[in-house]
Amino acid sequence: MRSLQPGESYGNLGSVTCTRRKRRKLMPCRIVKLGGSLLDWAPLREAVPTWLGAQPPAKTVFVVGGGDLAEALRRLDQCLALGEETSHWLCIRAMGVTARLAAALWPQVTLATQLAELADPPGGTWVLDTEDFLRREEPYLPGARLEHRWSVTSDSIAARVAQALGADELVLLKSALPPASPLACKTAAAAGYVDGFFPQASQGLPLLRAVNLRATGFPEAVLTPEPRGATPAG
Repeated sequence: MRSLQPGESYGNLGSVTCTRRKRRKLMPCRIVKLGGSLLDWAPLREAVPTWLGAQPPAKTVFVVGGGDLAEALRRLDQCLALGEETSHWLCIRAMGVTARLAAALWPQVTLATQLAELADPPGGTWVLDTEDFLRREEPYLPGARLEHRWSVTSDSIAARVAQALGADELVLLKSALPPASPLACKTAAAAGYVDGFFPQASQGLPLLRAVNLRATGFPEAVLTPEPRGATPAG
């Protein structure tokens, strides 16, 4: 994928990428958000490859939450009044650290620092450091731009990556299941299972799954996205 040119919409490039992938009949694209709550769980090293090995073949791109690093920054913001904009970008840097942690844990996972690295490869397993994408590309995507607030987490960031790559599905690997399945994304957000911006960020995605990675057999649930262009409640 080429870089943005002045005045050009990344959303247009994203739709071209999706069309190109379908025309060339490449492997499906799966975005996987790996929850930060899993990063201090000792069986994680084995659980992720085991779960991934049971999935249908797809180009897989991980987006890793900030975990305890992000929580430490939240406490610093509360103490030092850093402000949500500054805290947001510090948390994105923390996600860059956890992305590199994933690449270190699983040698089969390749680190990418730009979305263009993920556009054309037919397969493989990747982890994305999202900072470049969020600074240079996400603001130009169709749909609601991510707010730089504590209420927006890696759930919504992963959804925006899925939108940009025209992904066939988004999977949320978490420490628990939502209260029901299928469950509307709005209801999941109201229950605190995903962040409050996720219903907007995930609009129109073809398939959303949530997986309890800590449970035996990796049980999963289906989340139902809002239709593209739906008006946010409130």
